[in-house]
Amino acid sequence: MISLYVGSTSGYTGKTLITMGLGQKFKKDGLRVGYIKPVGILPVKVDDILTDNDAWRIYRALEMKDHISDICPVVLTQELEVKSYLKDIKGLLTKIVKSYNQLSKDKDIMLVGGYGSIYTGNYLGLQGLHVIKRLNSKVIIVVKYEGEYIVDYVLQAKKDLRDKFLGVILNKVTIEHKQSANEYAVPFLKRKGVDILGIIPHDSIVGSVTVEELNEMLGGKVLCCHDKLSNLVEHFLIGAMQVDKAIEYFKKIRNNAVIVGGDRPDIQLSAIESGSICLILTGELYPSEIILSRAEQKDIPILVVREDTYSIAKKLEKMSARLRLRDKAKVDRGMNLVIENVNFPLLYKKMGLKID
Repeated sequence: MISLYVGSTSGYTGKTLITMGLGQKFKKDGLRVGYIKPVGILPVKVDDILTDNDAWRIYRALEMKDHISDICPVVLTQELEVKSYLKDIKGLLTKIVKSYNQLSKDKDIMLVGGYGSIYTGNYLGLQGLHVIKRLNSKVIIVVKYEGEYIVDYVLQAKKDLRDKFLGVILNKVTIEHKQSANEYAVPFLKRKGVDILGIIPHDSIVGSVTVEELNEMLGGKVLCCHDKLSNLVEHFLIGAMQVDKAIEYFKKIRNNAVIVGGDRPDIQLSAIESGSICLILTGELYPSEIILSRAEQKDIPILVVREDTYSIAKKLEKMSARLRLRDKAKVDRGMNLVIENVNFPLLYKKMGLKID
């Protein structure tokens, strides 16, 4: 039985969707697949059992039959987080190993979902590196490709993981970054002995959320263009610059939602004129009639939210990735993207598996 840990060197790299895609392909190739997320940070109750939201989505996507209570043995509730800072919590790793051993019975491969990065979790005594060692897992590192600088993180992970490191998947590679990935990062990593297990392109549909979903998540109020709430948002921009730089900034990135203080009509107007998908006005401050009228003319919904700009930006960073996994069509599309762009023959070879 092979244990395969899907980890990263930072958060929000797309590990959940990649885990789904890997699992689906393994099942199609006739392997008996198990799954565990040792530590979850998104508590949710399923049939009155506490588990993790991402783990539950993977469980359903891969049509698992194992007991739900085992798929995420440690769920980071607010209570557990507070306790862990006040005193050492005993027995968490033992609990993970117990669930892992139960789930891995009669399996050919166990997918282990990392949370945060492989360096996250020290304060719980559950750093990714420690869990990997205890479960004797081989490791795939998933990196959101944003430039050549990511090679430093990959090389550090390779050094820290030693013989457990299988290779890297470069995820969400945009058209703008494709050339630098192919011409610089990939040849460099190969020269350093790093196997490239996949290069997955950014997909605008998989990587988007609707304005309506955003509004639900933020608890906002829609002021106009209610018929445009199905518009898709791919990027979130913070409108906190000088107005002369704002238009250029907003035009550079397509399908964006601009988070801006309700007291910045100059930035609001720049976003509208630049063709942003929607405006998120913070501080529960309402726009002027001029702004509202112009937004209606341009079919750009305006949402008003209570929290400040920084708090909203942090909330979107944490939650937007999870929103993208709510839609089954997006999940299926994302899994197919993984299957089409991961080098499975190489991965199977690295794992020592022979697939007919």
